[in-house]
Amino acid sequence: MNIRLLHPAWDWILSLLFLSIFPFAVLLGLYYPNVILEQGISHRIFYFHVPVAWVALYGPGISSICAIAYLVTKKRTWDTLSLSANKISLLFAIGVLFSGPIWAYLAWGTPWDTTDARLNSFFVLVLSLVAYFLLRFLVLDQTKKYIFSAFLSLFCSVNAILTWGAIRWMDNPGNHPSSVLGKKGMDPDMRISFWLGILAYHLLFLILYRLVYRLDKIKAVREELSD
Repeated sequence: MNIRLLHPAWDWILSLLFLSIFPFAVLLGLYYPNVILEQGISHRIFYFHVPVAWVALYGPGISSICAIAYLVTKKRTWDTLSLSANKISLLFAIGVLFSGPIWAYLAWGTPWDTTDARLNSFFVLVLSLVAYFLLRFLVLDQTKKYIFSAFLSLFCSVNAILTWGAIRWMDNPGNHPSSVLGKKGMDPDMRISFWLGILAYHLLFLILYRLVYRLDKIKAVREELSD
């Protein structure tokens, strides 16, 4: 059974890109762009928080596509791909939950604004991801586990879409700023640092996804051999 997700050459390509871009992107975000005066040095969390949040929202989408493929084909590989994507999504979501309150406290004077649509919807997304893994742990029947997991992945994807649209489709009563894509006035130094950070953390996602998938695939093969 093939464990690899793509050709081995992609390991070298992604690794070289990651090692070339990621350290530079982190240092650039820490030292290059000017900070927003109202927020001071805490504004530099932006160049970590937003890219990580984007990946945390994209992950459930990838997982749901794989979940649909599993429901159609009933091939275990698609369930494994869905599982791996959700693992990375939860990891990045935890990063958002840690970095967000730090930035919020320094910028707003409170670590969590209970009236903010984006914050509350993102917390629901995290809870749905936790529920996904609890379900996989509690359901012992393998066939039911994969089917239930697929539908819960779709639910997580819906939550991710609602979180993405929370500051776009409704009036947000909280403190969360509007979409950065709508800020045409972003200064060049901020724009360069931001988009390089987006690229860097997406490369990190791809590398982690390949590694986690291989580990999950090995575990799946062992389970099949033991049955």
